[in-house]
Amino acid sequence: MTTSRRARTTAYAAAAATLLVAAAGACSSAKKLPNMTGSQLQAAQDEAQSAGFTNLSSEDATGRGRARLWDRNWRVCSQNPKAGEADPETLVVFQVVKKGESCPSSTDGYLAMPGDEMPGYGGRGLMDAMDQMAALTGEVTAVDATGKHRGTDNENDWRVCTTVPAPGETIDQDVRFNVVRNGEKCPAAR
Repeated sequence: MTTSRRARTTAYAAAAATLLVAAAGACSSAKKLPNMTGSQLQAAQDEAQSAGFTNLSSEDATGRGRARLWDRNWRVCSQNPKAGEADPETLVVFQVVKKGESCPSSTDGYLAMPGDEMPGYGGRGLMDAMDQMAALTGEVTAVDATGKHRGTDNENDWRVCTTVPAPGETIDQDVRFNVVRNGEKCPAAR
């Protein structure tokens, strides 16, 4: 059985139209995800839900894994996905810090190499910072910034105050993190 050129063209056009209608239907379900950076966590969750996004989560942006028991005490540093069109079924994750804390610099997915510029790690969890130094062949150390000479073996219990080299300086081989226990204040610079 042979099919005429006109019949094939008509069949192709019908198939293309069906695909376009299906694609348009899929796109029409996308909703606008608002930018909630800087918002109180509870307000960000309320705004996301009002926009049609109900699959929500939050993470401690410092990497310390603190529980968010009272959402009004936390502030959004960033969100993933970023603001814009998104499927309302998408998981929206807020990176948050406690009210009054500074948002850490983003170093997600970073792996330091000799010759790189040192990122800013102030306020970040020591474990995350150490993990990002795994490719260096030099010595990577953590030192108690209070001068009390406490051991820093449990990296989850510590956060970074300053680094050597300082943020923006070149990483040669060795890196030192000056740290304090979670909940302690970093000592003033001398």
